[in-house]
Amino acid sequence: MRLIDLNIGIKLDNNDEVIKLLKEMDADIITLQEVTRGLDNSVFDRYNNSNIIKKNLSNLYQNSFFGALWCAKFHMKKGVITKDFGGLIEQGNEIITKYKIIDAENIFFYKNYAPFVDTTNFRQEDHPRALEKIILEINGQKLQIINLHGIWSEGKKGDFRTLKECEFICKIAKANLLPTIVVGDFNLSPESESIQLMNKHLNNLIKMYNIKTTRPRVKDGLDTGNNVDDYIFINDKIKVNKFEIIKSEVSDHYPLILDFEIIN
Repeated sequence: MRLIDLNIGIKLDNNDEVIKLLKEMDADIITLQEVTRGLDNSVFDRYNNSNIIKKNLSNLYQNSFFGALWCAKFHMKKGVITKDFGGLIEQGNEIITKYKIIDAENIFFYKNYAPFVDTTNFRQEDHPRALEKIILEINGQKLQIINLHGIWSEGKKGDFRTLKECEFICKIAKANLLPTIVVGDFNLSPESESIQLMNKHLNNLIKMYNIKTTRPRVKDGLDTGNNVDDYIFINDKIKVNKFEIIKSEVSDHYPLILDFEIIN
């Protein structure tokens, strides 16, 4: 089986490039972060990527789960509109899969679902964050996937909030005995105390495969690239056949590709 994970980047107008990549990869499971979906017909296409991607992949994938984090018609900073979405959107994480989803939850670990319009204090306060937890049925076996976009912190060093976040992720991941894959943009460096905590409970493929960066060279005023932000963690019931980072310019994050098997 193959899984592809990608933060598709809300700052980017890249629907065509993302769709082309996902078609080429033809993975069994797709996990995405910074996905937006329009709730009004007037929403600009670049901010309606959830609906557009699934429409273009409908012949390959029949099952999906969108976990919304916030909603807004626009973003503003210090009273000035910085992004106009064209209408009401939701932003969140999404899992698209060829397999049957038998259970799905969107579980908040920081704040709750709410409008997110004023970004003036984003660096200090961030926006609501949640993890998607789904269980797939695959040839009579069950597989748990956890997909998230973690709390932002200056320098990706983490803080007391990200420690609580990672404790919560590990608790959810270990709440049952299912084969489990945890994926996403954690917004944390490998040296952070929060990732070190994750490493105590799950197998960190970024560490195991000595990956040095999951991002191209970018600098946008909020983030700097050419570093590790994205991770895949597994438990001992997952066998890795191949793990790689594709240095594609489709987003401001590289796609992570995992070829794996479930261990009986």
